Amino acid sequence: MRSWLRFALVALSLAGPALTGCSREAAAPIEEPAWPEGLPRPQDAAEAERLEQAGTRWTNRQARQLYLERVAGIAAEVEAWQKQQIPAEEQARRAYQIRHDARMTARAMMSDPAELAALQERDRAKYGNPDGPTFEWLLERARAKGLEGDAAYLSIVESAQRTDASVNKGLGF
Repeated sequence: MRSWLRFALVALSLAGPALTGCSREAAAPIEEPAWPEGLPRPQDAAEAERLEQAGTRWTNRQARQLYLERVAGIAAEVEAWQKQQIPAEEQARRAYQIRHDARMTARAMMSDPAELAALQERDRAKYGNPDGPTFEWLLERARAKGLEGDAAYLSIVESAQRTDASVNKGLGF
């Protein structure tokens, strides 16, 4: 298991519930190091899989960088949706999908099957799904916190823009 994943899993297990969720910090665009010239940035998981089969390899840091860039881009989308007066539920579904697609693309970029399996097992234990929380899981969680209607949906929009600070730190972000 690579050191960053081992670090993240150990940190999460030692810290307990305090670190198992996402941080309250919004994902910041990543500026350094620059993406290597000529290294493709897959648009989705299927493209990442095709590129990997053709010999492209990414580091876990590069996969996380792409993920963080995609998550950071949600803020501009939300601003546009609000100007277009898109209903809160639709904003939540769109923000969730961007985040989920970014997760799946980053995971498709990972070259070590054992590391991918560890992430999937973590998500299965935490969310009951190897690919992270479902939209329905997030909505139920918001409702369990007493949020209803637009407030529940807007909490999903907000959470879609946060990432796990301990994983980011473990990869140097």
